[in-house]
Amino acid sequence: MNNPCIKETFKMFNAYLIMALLGFVLSSNNTYAQSFTKNLYQAEHLYNNSKYDSAALLYQQVIDSGYQSPELYYNLGNTYYKLQEIPTAILYYEKALKLKPNNENIHHNLTLCNTMIPDRIEAVPQLFFIKWYQGLYNYFPIDTWAYIGIGLFSLAAFFMLFYFLSHIKAMRKLGFWSAIFLILLSAFSFFLTTQKYNSFKRHNQAIIFTPSVTVKSSPAQNSVDLFVIHEGTKVYILDQVGNWRKIKIQNGSIGWLELENMQLI
Repeated sequence: MNNPCIKETFKMFNAYLIMALLGFVLSSNNTYAQSFTKNLYQAEHLYNNSKYDSAALLYQQVIDSGYQSPELYYNLGNTYYKLQEIPTAILYYEKALKLKPNNENIHHNLTLCNTMIPDRIEAVPQLFFIKWYQGLYNYFPIDTWAYIGIGLFSLAAFFMLFYFLSHIKAMRKLGFWSAIFLILLSAFSFFLTTQKYNSFKRHNQAIIFTPSVTVKSSPAQNSVDLFVIHEGTKVYILDQVGNWRKIKIQNGSIGWLELENMQLI
């Protein structure tokens, strides 16, 4: 990440972030919101002057005030990378990726960080149709899928008017079947929007923050030890019992960990 192109990416993301926050400030009467942009300018200045601790603190203040964006999480991930806090950098890159799943810069930096953690876990190969669905699911962020759904539904309404108003049989047939097809596509877009929204709200992924932790066979300290994972490893949360979480790692292994060992994405 000392590569010059990474630094340019940081500045580009910061510009997008500041523009987004300016829009938020202009549309809000919240006095706290008006300090966001100032904090971001200060954070960028501190980052560029290698004062990474102070930059991270300012970015965190913006997040704690309720603002979320992929650019903000990306910048904070870069800052923690500079501090050599790799698990925390991974956490914020994952948060950024959750909001902007197809961004190449986020993927690049996350991949780089994953080469710096102890665990090398091979992912289970996915079936073709699951891989295809995941690719489609991640192709657009949640708001884009919502806009696509609205656009397709509006177009379907236009073709339905064609069906009701036209006196030509061929045109009525074209209008009817086009409307049906577009309604189905619109429903699929709204389905993906709902799935992404639920995934965002569920927090069913996490990053391990304990240097080394033993995964258990059941939610109890005296249960059988299954395997060991280390800080920076991503886990998928399947279930919970009290303070315990049933987790799965990328190779398909499943077990139980206490919540204190992880940070939710």
